[in-house]
Amino acid sequence: MVSRRLLLGATIVSLLVAMLGVAIYVQQRIDSCAYVPLLADQLLPNAELTTSDTSAGMPDGWGRNAGGVELRGPAVDGEGFDVDGDGRALQLIGIANYARTPPMAIQADTAYCFSGLALTDSTARSTTRARLVFHWYDSAGDLIETATTLWQPVRLWTPENPPRDWSPLRGGAPAPPNAAGLTVQIEPASDDRIYLDAMTVRRGGADVEPALKADARVLPRVLDWPYARRAAISFSFDWETTMGGLIHSRSVGDPNFDADPLLRGMRMRAGITTTMELFAPYDVRATYFATGYNFLRGNREQRRFMGDPIFSWAITENGWLSDRWATTPWFADDPYGTIASDPAWYFGDLIDPLQSVGHEIQSHTFSHLYGGRADPETWRADLSTWNAEADRAGVAPATALAFPWSGSDGMSDANWDMLEQAGITAVTRLSDYGPYNLFPTDDRGVVRDPQCRWLPGRADRILACPDFYLTVERIPLALAQIGAAVEAGGMIDLWAHTEEVVTPEQIAAWTRVVARVADDDRIWVAPFGEIAAWKLATAQVQIERLKIRATMARSAF
Repeated sequence: MVSRRLLLGATIVSLLVAMLGVAIYVQQRIDSCAYVPLLADQLLPNAELTTSDTSAGMPDGWGRNAGGVELRGPAVDGEGFDVDGDGRALQLIGIANYARTPPMAIQADTAYCFSGLALTDSTARSTTRARLVFHWYDSAGDLIETATTLWQPVRLWTPENPPRDWSPLRGGAPAPPNAAGLTVQIEPASDDRIYLDAMTVRRGGADVEPALKADARVLPRVLDWPYARRAAISFSFDWETTMGGLIHSRSVGDPNFDADPLLRGMRMRAGITTTMELFAPYDVRATYFATGYNFLRGNREQRRFMGDPIFSWAITENGWLSDRWATTPWFADDPYGTIASDPAWYFGDLIDPLQSVGHEIQSHTFSHLYGGRADPETWRADLSTWNAEADRAGVAPATALAFPWSGSDGMSDANWDMLEQAGITAVTRLSDYGPYNLFPTDDRGVVRDPQCRWLPGRADRILACPDFYLTVERIPLALAQIGAAVEAGGMIDLWAHTEEVVTPEQIAAWTRVVARVADDDRIWVAPFGEIAAWKLATAQVQIERLKIRATMARSAF
C-alpha cells in the first residue's frame, strides 16, 4: 500500500512539472510576441481600427505621412481584405509613406514587441516588403531614440492563386533607460498596396525580428564631398528626340505638350550646342539623360525595338492628349529615315561631341515610358535595349536614370528589382505627389532636405537624389535652392530639357546660375553619375576604432 507521504510527494512533483510547463509555455508565447490568455498584454490603443469620424478615413489615434493610408475592408467600403473578421484593415500605399500607431505609455528598460499581419494585392503582381521603426519618447514627449527592423517580405494575393495566410510582420526592441512612450511606424519598400491587420504591441518579443538602433559611436568619417567641398551640384537635361517622347506628349507636367513635336525635336537638338557653349567657359561637365533614339543615326532598316510595345496606360484619363497610343505601337511613327532626312528624330551624330568634352550620358529610358505604370518585363526590355543601343554608339551602360514625367509613382518592388539588376544605382526626377514624394518642398518650392538618400529597401544599392526644375521664371528659387544645399551640406540636381535652353533669355538665365555655382569654392560641380558614384563608394568605407598600445622606441645610443 502506497504511503500518503509518497502520494503527496508525487502530487507535488506533478504540480511543479505542470506549473513549469505552463511557465515555459507562457514565456515562449511572450518571446514570440503571441497572445497569452492569462495576461491582459495588449498595449496598442485602438487595435480594432475603429473610427469616430468616417470622413477622415483613418482609425482614431493612428497617423500617416500622407494620403494612401486609410481604412479599407468589407465593413468599410465593401472592398479589400481583413484577417480578424471585423471587416476592417489598414491600407498603406506609397514608398514615402508610413502608418503610425497611436502613442503608448511604456516602462523604461523593458522589452516590447509589435506583431501584425500584412498582405499585398499589387497590380504589378509583385510581392513587396515592409519594416518596423520603433520611436521612443521621454516623459516630455520628445523623441530620444529610434530602432529599425530589417525589411520583411509581404505575400502577394492574386484571384487566381490566393495565399493561404498573410505574412507575419514582427519586431521587438528594448526601451531606453529614460523612455516613457512608444509609437511604431510601418514603412513600405515600394508603391505596392499593403493591407495591415491583427496588429498588437506587447511586452517581450525576444524571438522576433530585432529592431536595431543606429550606431551612436563617434568615429572618424569620410568627408561627404571631395576636395573638402561643402555641397555637390549637378546640371542635367532630359534629352529627347521627336520619337524619344515628344510625339507621346502628356499634358501633365510638360509645358510644351501642345507644341509641334518636330519643332520640339529640333529645339532639343539645338540645345546641345547652346548648353555646351554656356558650360565651356566654366569647365562644367553636365549629364544628358537620353532616350533611345538619341543613339540612332537613322533607321532605314526599319528595326523594331522592345517588341513594338503598345502601352494601354497612355490614355487621356492618365494625362495623354488622346487614346491613340493605347492601341498604336509606341514606335509606329518612326519615319525610317536618316539624320540627313529627319534630324528631329535621330541624334546619333551628337553623342561624340558631348562625350569628347567630358559630358555624361545616362538613361531617360529607351522608350520614354511612364515608370510606375510599366510592368517588370517592360522595364527589363527598355533597360536592356537602352544599354544595347548605347553600346553601339560608344556609350557606357547606364548607372543613373531620370524618370520621364517624374513617373516613379506606382513603382512595384519587382520594377525596382529590374532597375537594380540592370545596374542602375541612382535615380532622380521622382514623383512629387504626397505618398510617393521622397523630397518634399517648402512653401516656395525649395527642397527642404536636399540630400541623396537610399531608396527605401535598397540601402547601399540605389540612391534617390533630389532635383530642381530650372526655368527663367524660377531663377530666384534656384539661387535659394543652391543656398539650401550648401547650408545642408547636401546635393541638388538642377535640370531642364535641352529645348528650354535655346533662346537668349534662357541662355542668360542658365549662365547666371552656372556662374554662381562654378565660382563658389564650397561647391563640388560634377555630372550626376559621378556624384552618385562618390556617395556609393564612400558608403562602402568602414571605419573601426582600434586600440594601439604605445611602445617606447629603443635608444640609438
